[in-house]
Amino acid sequence: MIAGIGTDIVEVERLKGKPDLWNRFMSEKESEYLAKYRVKEEHIAGFWAAKEALVKAINRKDFNFSSVTVAHDENGKPFFELDGIEIEGNLHLSISHERKFAVAVVVWEKI
Repeated sequence: MIAGIGTDIVEVERLKGKPDLWNRFMSEKESEYLAKYRVKEEHIAGFWAAKEALVKAINRKDFNFSSVTVAHDENGKPFFELDGIEIEGNLHLSISHERKFAVAVVVWEKI
């Protein structure tokens, strides 16, 4: 049963050149992931959109964005790793980005 759906879109330009902001919402694992990319801002915007979509899907704001990691499986599919956040069921995440925008959709499925 679907318990919630969230979506968010971010203009990549909005996050350019703001490393202080990046450090407040990104996890250490996300920062390590970005090291392999020359142009990081599209991915950073995708992380932000994913976390905002998560808030909307689960209807909760009682956690710090840096305790949520957007990780990727061996095929590149994104998923959430939650540090100290309990959520009943499964979360499904999709992220897309291009030069100007990043968008994310989260579906919360209760079993």
